Amino acid sequence: MESRASTTPMSIENRDHACPQCGETSAVTTSPYLHTFRYGSGESAVDLAIELPLRRCCACEFEFLDDEAERLEHEAICKHLGVLSPTEIERIRRRHGMTRAIFAQVTGLGEATLNRWENGIKIQTLANDRYLRLLALPLNMQMLKRFGSSAQTSSYSANLNVGKFPALSESDLVRHRQEQTSFALRLAA
Repeated sequence: MESRASTTPMSIENRDHACPQCGETSAVTTSPYLHTFRYGSGESAVDLAIELPLRRCCACEFEFLDDEAERLEHEAICKHLGVLSPTEIERIRRRHGMTRAIFAQVTGLGEATLNRWENGIKIQTLANDRYLRLLALPLNMQMLKRFGSSAQTSSYSANLNVGKFPALSESDLVRHRQEQTSFALRLAA
């Protein structure tokens, strides 16, 4: 499944990467590497092919793939599934000028969930992907911001603390049980 075929015959010297084997930083080159991998399982599994940056240390001849290759592989899976990539999700949030915390508060999405999507740890469901696409539209985000800042929201959250039904305190429950339970000890024969 792996192939060394590259579309570019030259390798590019890249001083930004340190060799994980020997630690050398001045001898790492990058060349294109055609990578084919299987995604899915059973009959629905497909082979996806992408070009990854293969790093090679000229000092110790160690070849490696790094986090950029991982990101590209994840983006290929997202493209295959027809969902937004982590980069596109982050771009939506940043376009609105929001931190993850604020974006989560306005949209009702979890901050940890956003972190997982933006860092490629998880892929969002189709329903969440559609919601994110709607959030990309400025008018939709403006409407959500208005909902969040309205007086209705604060009165709604205040009512959540009171509850619809009054609750008995622990002592009321104990007293109620004692009143309903009447028994007497008897001597057994």
